[in-house]
Amino acid sequence: MRFVFLLFLASLAFSQSNTGVLAIDTLKRFDWDVETENNSLSLVLLTSLVFPGGGQFYTGHYVRGGFLFAFEGALIYETGFNKVRQNKEFNENIRFYRDSVSFYKNLLNSTDTSIRNSPDTSIWKMNQKMHERILRKEQANKKASRDLWNSEVAWLAGLHIYGLFDAYGIWKNNQSHSTETHQAVSALWRAILIPGWGQIYNHEYGKAGMLYMGLLGSAVSYHSRQKMVEYHLENLRRAKAEEDSEAIFAANEDVMFFRKKRNQYVWAIALFYIYSMADAAVDAMLHNFDSPAYFVMQPLLNKGINAELGFRF
Repeated sequence: MRFVFLLFLASLAFSQSNTGVLAIDTLKRFDWDVETENNSLSLVLLTSLVFPGGGQFYTGHYVRGGFLFAFEGALIYETGFNKVRQNKEFNENIRFYRDSVSFYKNLLNSTDTSIRNSPDTSIWKMNQKMHERILRKEQANKKASRDLWNSEVAWLAGLHIYGLFDAYGIWKNNQSHSTETHQAVSALWRAILIPGWGQIYNHEYGKAGMLYMGLLGSAVSYHSRQKMVEYHLENLRRAKAEEDSEAIFAANEDVMFFRKKRNQYVWAIALFYIYSMADAAVDAMLHNFDSPAYFVMQPLLNKGINAELGFRF
């Protein structure tokens, strides 16, 4: 109850108000608001869609555009070029050991008595088993690489979505600042229903984009880690059936590792959701905290007789 009472007092202390003077209420509130003549919404959205940081460059926010270009460029290189090279190496290794295992199987299953009675049979069986183990390890490495690629692509898409939201927020602020009041309760119930809706209600589009980036990356990573858990559980069942103690130990380690990674993203999604609610409510309460209206002296009429000067701080 004490926390609720303090939250209520805070909402009163930072209640929304405006001077009623448009020239004052629409003054620049943030240091990063850059006035620009490039105010075409269609170009802002188009450049943001086709080019990393394009909307930021178009509106004159070169530092923010540069960061987006650098980070997205690095992820595009990693997911588009480096992963292709790694996948090619994995395929070559897997092909070699798959052919080797197939060769030894055919050799040991041969109907030729001279081959079946060869003194090298034990060596062939040992080589077959060793190459099967290496083949499974290479296949697991390829699956792990694919799992990481899924996450990287998701975070790349999320970063691009953030850039789009941020560019729209820049365009919105460059048009004019809204003088509407924001209620903490209204922002809170929106955030509870749909994560990010509270930020959009507060006109914090960049925060909404960052939230969606985190949620998308975490959700895809969770799904991909779950697939890895299922894959290694299948390996564990096969190893138990074959009574391969070394493979059982390795599979158990992999299951535990990917379960831990999967659970981390469950916590991340929950924390993003809680953050979206808290941030939306606090932003609504403090929406006009740095507004010039708080530092403006204006005349107040007292019952139509006396004129007073009020200083709101």
